[in-house]
Amino acid sequence: MKKNVFLMGLALLGLTAFTACSDDDDDKKTADAVIEDTEYDAIINQYVDEVVMPTYADLKEKNIALYNAVLAFGNNPSNDGFQAICDAWLKAREPWESSEAFLFGPVADYGLDPNMDSWPLDQVAIVQMLESQKWNEMEWTGEYNEDDEAIASAQNVRGFHTLEFLAFRDGKARTLNDVAADNEAANAVYNDNNRTAWAQYMRNTAQLLVDDVTTLYDAWEGGYANTFKKHNGGDFTSGLSCIEQLIDGCIEIAGEVGEAKIGEPYDLYKAGKITEALYAVESWYSWHSRDDYTNNIYSIRNAYYGTRDGQISPNSLSTLVKKYNPELDEKVKEAIKEAADAIQAIPQPFRNNINSKEAATAMDECAALSDILENQLKPWLQNNTK
Repeated sequence: MKKNVFLMGLALLGLTAFTACSDDDDDKKTADAVIEDTEYDAIINQYVDEVVMPTYADLKEKNIALYNAVLAFGNNPSNDGFQAICDAWLKAREPWESSEAFLFGPVADYGLDPNMDSWPLDQVAIVQMLESQKWNEMEWTGEYNEDDEAIASAQNVRGFHTLEFLAFRDGKARTLNDVAADNEAANAVYNDNNRTAWAQYMRNTAQLLVDDVTTLYDAWEGGYANTFKKHNGGDFTSGLSCIEQLIDGCIEIAGEVGEAKIGEPYDLYKAGKITEALYAVESWYSWHSRDDYTNNIYSIRNAYYGTRDGQISPNSLSTLVKKYNPELDEKVKEAIKEAADAIQAIPQPFRNNINSKEAATAMDECAALSDILENQLKPWLQNNTK
């Protein structure tokens, strides 16, 4: 027995020595993996030129198409016209949700995110706007201040979700013979009495969307993109500072999808607040919630991969991390995939499956993705950059 214990002790000692050597090798590998700040330049250029700018160009193009569909409906109202608006809305929505990993710079500075995407929607205020037709209340001028109540009030009656409310009902296009439903505040319906006002409201909303996406694209094209790529002043003084911003945007949207977009309705439902939970689900008029959230995760993928099609660019953050720490790169890629897959696994529509086990799993996967980005990827890059 003593002999066996002694031999076991030797085995453990050898294992400890091997582990120590292995740890030393890992430390040496990390020490050798020193990234020159200039190595980030190609990644930043790829990110701006092949992810951010094409996404915003696509957003602008598809919102112009949405506006044209709204105009066509106003000129000749029809059920097909409502369907055309809905189809165009879904197409315009995709590049917006795929941009949410980079909600910094002009989109934040000019208040364009709440302009276009305020939620939860104030249905009562929208119905009041439809009745009053005081269209000037949809606009605000001057410097953006998120605490300004007048600005917040204007943002509650415009944007993607206002148009969604006016065009969709229960996941389908509205019709010319719309009927009231208990699940809509004020029972807003399209009918002969409000036909002109309804079309004008959609037109004004679509026009403001075009204005906002044009402002966003022009601000990046007109100077912000170059400032970010040069990173020689202001908030960006190094390549690493730009990469940190890239990652911070990814962390923020991963957390928002899991904790807010899925988590808040989930928590409300679990607390027995069923009605509040239903109204907390973003994009439930179109039943597009799952795809919105998936595209949010794809915005993280696009930022990390340096492309918009799921391929990995040689000039991407993924390629750089793989060069020095392939295990970490695999962790990030797997976490992105797991979060997207888990969201798509939630039964459709999400508003009817808020408290499902699949929704809980999606929350967990989003949290895991956020954790890897914040507590592994970002500090590793910070610790290994000259």
